[in-house]
Amino acid sequence: MLKEKIKNILQNVSYPMGHILAKIPFHIRLGSSYSIYLNVIKGIDDGQIDKEQYIINHFARIFKFARDHYSFYNNLYRQMGVYDLKIKSLEDIKKVPIVTKTMLRNHVKEFSGKMLINTGGTTGEPFSFYVDKNAFAREWAHMHTIWKLKGYYYTDLKLTLRGKNLGDKNFVYNAVHNEFVLNTYKGVDSFKDEIVNLFKTRKIKYLHGYPSTIFEFLKSIELFCDFREQEIIRKNLIACLLASEFPHSNITEYFTKVWNLDYISWYGHSEMCVLAYDEAKNNKYKPFISYGYPEVVDSNLIGTSYHNFNMPLIRYSTGDIVKGVEDEKGILESFSVTEGRNADYITDLDGNRIALTALIFGRHHKAFNLVNFVQVEQLDRGKVIFYLVTENDNILDGTELLDLSNVNINYEIKIINSPFKTKAGKLKLKI
Repeated sequence: MLKEKIKNILQNVSYPMGHILAKIPFHIRLGSSYSIYLNVIKGIDDGQIDKEQYIINHFARIFKFARDHYSFYNNLYRQMGVYDLKIKSLEDIKKVPIVTKTMLRNHVKEFSGKMLINTGGTTGEPFSFYVDKNAFAREWAHMHTIWKLKGYYYTDLKLTLRGKNLGDKNFVYNAVHNEFVLNTYKGVDSFKDEIVNLFKTRKIKYLHGYPSTIFEFLKSIELFCDFREQEIIRKNLIACLLASEFPHSNITEYFTKVWNLDYISWYGHSEMCVLAYDEAKNNKYKPFISYGYPEVVDSNLIGTSYHNFNMPLIRYSTGDIVKGVEDEKGILESFSVTEGRNADYITDLDGNRIALTALIFGRHHKAFNLVNFVQVEQLDRGKVIFYLVTENDNILDGTELLDLSNVNINYEIKIINSPFKTKAGKLKLKI
């Protein structure tokens, strides 16, 4: 396919050629679906598309399809007495049972597709699932809409800090998103001059990545770069695009007050059921109805991906605790994150902090398909225990299940039968 060929080319070219190829419009790279989703986003925002009817129509379609094509949903809906339910209102949707990772994990083989994705979620609970062929067109149409609020255009150059394991390389260029990807497993002091030269010779406008990782990067720049070098780095920077972690105030205040950088954060998760953004910077995330149907049930954020027919996730519990605000029709207008999105770190032997979001969920660990939970304990600087929680008695040695290459720590892996919990009964990634 043309878009696959374009992607392969863009991923394997250097900057001199890559930044030219990066100008290829996304509607050509990802197909017409990209433009279609952009139009739907705009149509809902300006009122040309009725939100309530859009939700009902799309939910009804995925509900019927899942019921008719997958035994998991067929059996569940028969058991819960909603097999013949007609989705004609938002109240009808509430009658459909909520599903969890635990329920779906045992039925993954019933589904199929070309793209299988792994996730660990915010609590360390591994999950594998299929996404539809238009997933990335939909994803980037919505992400670009968010970033556009900070003046971003897809040809703008950014530096991405998302925990990529680049081995001995300090950074690489990725023309797919016109970005330099930084090796966050290497200390800034070890290649400071290269970073300064990168900002001197390339017009980098945005920092994109985990809030904690961007924070650590800028702190290191302050520590290891003199005033002249810092000014070179500041020169073209406009804003931070904050992914995956909840951006705590101490971090965002540092961005704005010390570096004079604007920022925007969003809520999303690998399962692609809910995507929301916090434009007002007040922990009130506005969800895209064009992306999926979000609900808050007993403080739990529930999402429906009504576009994924390869593995429907219908009224799927995200595992995040939120407070929601609904409009007069009962449609979720915004939600505030209270638990489940906090950044956790470990410290390596050199004293560098490594975000667990990057270390655990930014890598392809074999453990994802074999264990129920991953939890981490830091005993001392550079000394870490990884707990793999499983009821599978056949797993006796976890050393081959985690990819910890290029991480400067002494570690131990332990297999346990049940996870560690807080006094409130909640699971934490870092214990």
